[in-house]
Amino acid sequence: MIMNTGKLLLTSTGLSSENIAKRFQSFFADPGSQAVAIVTTAAEGKDQNKYSQLAKKQFEEMGFTKIDFVDLEAELDRDFSSYGVIYVCGGNTFKLLKFAREANFKTSIENLLSRGGVYVGVSAGSIIVGPSINIANEVEPDPNDIGLEDLTGFNITDLIILPHYSPEVEEETKVFEKKYNVIVERLNNSQAALLENGEKIIVE
Repeated sequence: MIMNTGKLLLTSTGLSSENIAKRFQSFFADPGSQAVAIVTTAAEGKDQNKYSQLAKKQFEEMGFTKIDFVDLEAELDRDFSSYGVIYVCGGNTFKLLKFAREANFKTSIENLLSRGGVYVGVSAGSIIVGPSINIANEVEPDPNDIGLEDLTGFNITDLIILPHYSPEVEEETKVFEKKYNVIVERLNNSQAALLENGEKIIVE
């Protein structure tokens, strides 16, 4: 599934669920020694978005002291090599993928994982690391206002994540699965998929 030493924690709502937050905390003996990058590119209002601010507060409460907001749209050449955690906020999936591609963010994520770091995806941030973001185009679709045509994801994992899953979209999801002959990983707002050492664990 993923071949590296790091961890992917793919979520709908970040660290807002107590069980997900506890699992994330268990990765770190000394949170203060790890720098955190909160990528706000997809979020409306960027670092001023209430969920961006909530994420910062959650990290602070866990004992992290070096926390930076990063907007890939404004910083295409940002160096992520000093970060042990990259947390990618939700928002518009198409916008996120466009600027993440332009910033060569896939390489930054792969480098993070190869040095044993943790990638936390929130909604759109969980979708882009899969093989395609097509699900954001067809199941409860995001507006593709930027006109992104190539919906190929970073393919760091083969999981196709559907965040914010509820039974109301099950029929739509089944149609998508049949149309593309794929299996969708459904995550409600209190679930996460943890990928580590080639294994998947659902945290809930």
